[in-house]
Amino acid sequence: MAPEHDGLPAAEREVDVSGPVAELLKSVAPRVLTRLKLALRVFNLLPFPWRFNRLDLGAREDFLRRMESSRFGLFHELLVMAKLFSTLGYTVLPEVEERIGVETSCRLADGSLPQPAGSLGDTTPPAGGEECDVVIVGSGAGGAAAATTLAEAGLDVIVLEAGGGYNRDTYPSDPLDAIATLYRDAGLTIAEGRPPIPVPVARTVGGTTVINSGTCFRAPDPVLEEWQRRYGIEWATDLAPDFAESEEFLRVTPLDPERMGRNGQLAMEGASALGVSSGPISRNAGSCVQCSSCPYGCKIDAKRGMNVSYLPRAVAAGARIRAGVEAREILVEDGRAAGVRCFVAGAEGNGHPAPYTVRARRATIVAGGALGTPELLLRSRLGGDQVGRNLHIHPACWVGARYEEDVRGWEGVMQSYYVDEWEPERVLLEATFTPLPFGGAWLQGTGREHQEAMLEFGRIGSIGVQLQDLSTGRVGIGRDGSLKASYGLTREDTKAITFGIARAAEVHFAAGATEVYPNIARAGVLKPNQLAEFEATEFKPSELRLEAFHPLGTARMAADPREGVCGPDGSVNGVENLYVADASLFPGAVGVNPMMTIIGFAKRVAAAVAEAEA
Repeated sequence: MAPEHDGLPAAEREVDVSGPVAELLKSVAPRVLTRLKLALRVFNLLPFPWRFNRLDLGAREDFLRRMESSRFGLFHELLVMAKLFSTLGYTVLPEVEERIGVETSCRLADGSLPQPAGSLGDTTPPAGGEECDVVIVGSGAGGAAAATTLAEAGLDVIVLEAGGGYNRDTYPSDPLDAIATLYRDAGLTIAEGRPPIPVPVARTVGGTTVINSGTCFRAPDPVLEEWQRRYGIEWATDLAPDFAESEEFLRVTPLDPERMGRNGQLAMEGASALGVSSGPISRNAGSCVQCSSCPYGCKIDAKRGMNVSYLPRAVAAGARIRAGVEAREILVEDGRAAGVRCFVAGAEGNGHPAPYTVRARRATIVAGGALGTPELLLRSRLGGDQVGRNLHIHPACWVGARYEEDVRGWEGVMQSYYVDEWEPERVLLEATFTPLPFGGAWLQGTGREHQEAMLEFGRIGSIGVQLQDLSTGRVGIGRDGSLKASYGLTREDTKAITFGIARAAEVHFAAGATEVYPNIARAGVLKPNQLAEFEATEFKPSELRLEAFHPLGTARMAADPREGVCGPDGSVNGVENLYVADASLFPGAVGVNPMMTIIGFAKRVAAAVAEAEA
């Protein structure tokens, strides 16, 4: 997959790739690991009657080329898997980064460092357990905002987080270590289906805000109006003051087009040439003008993730944060939530988890995200038969393009410019530089051709296509006791994503791209005169190569308890003193990056808890 080529070292023969990847996969859920092992066995058997691992180098390269040009869908799925893991392990090597010219860094406009964040206090759980007024499971956007609101209202708050706590002084410096440390299942949480869609979420103090792009959108008014009208959430259209307060506190600032980087500027130029609605993205990073480490934790903490913003503020108001705590069951006594039964990994000194229980006098709030929240509710047998249903994920894909000029997407801001012209078609485009370990697998070719494509990575521009999906999925518990997510992409949404890919290609071509990579094997490489033919082609859902970063809706809020899990105040149906405060509450897909909407919803839920009688 990665032979020696023009200064790039040969994988395995000159540099170790499989070893670090194997180490990374130790962090993957057993359910996913079993499937990966099966897929690798099938891959090895594909050149029957031979074995792939027994072919010589030339025969391997030839077989990989035939896989890429094949019309057989399984070949493409297995090839993408192979490219993903080999590229992930290969491109993080210093000698590979140096040869390609990639540099990972963060910088403010004036070159200074942001002021240190406030303290998170002692995050070590005390032996046995403790008590509080309100316990919150999860420390991401929802949990952190709720904790701040409640602590500042004078309540005694404990926030539980399964992962560890990190900041600019302690984020792992090795990218693979960062993925294993900061992400749930090493980033390989999968929504099973055709196609299978990775949905990477964080497992660290601060949640996914630690590893996201920092993009801040308010929920579109039509979406909030529909939620108010259709689901009886009366306050949904009154969030403007909550958005404004959060934007000020998080230093949300529109990017300067002069300094956002060439990748964003090309999208801006293409959108301008087409005359379509667009603009610079606003981020919770103040005057940051250079960021390419967001997926591994911001190197200087310019991005105001919850670990350096709302959580220190909550602690300053008296809240306690407990890291490394795995919540297993919500305690219910006489029909009222009374706290959470948990385990602390390795706390007994012998590698075994130690029991740890938090009892809550006033309320228990679940804020583990749209995957973790239904998981805990299902384990606790609470919330009714709607728990875990209605999963939306904003399916997305990378549309790359080759330019004759240097783009060097790692210079400037990772996610920088949006095009919302096609919002009525449920499509949002975002100029998004994808770091090579994540984006390299999507480059064209195999073997030496793929190596050549990586050497030309500096001339690749990229736009992300994100869909406000009508398709839905479900979160459940597998037979082995682990999280199981499934998602059924419909033909209608497949057409909408294909439309979005065509619009991204149109923006690229208008900006001067010579060819576009639509990330659909059957479509190959697009030239400007092939766009109409591409749009006229009908693709199957299984042909798309997708990712998703915004799981939503699995504990839906609705005035009618038959339609959701929670009431409009966030309270879980059927049990008192139990609430949800995260993206699980959303009645449907919001259509934009959801962080600000999560914060707005969580603040409303927390205010309701604070106002409730003791």
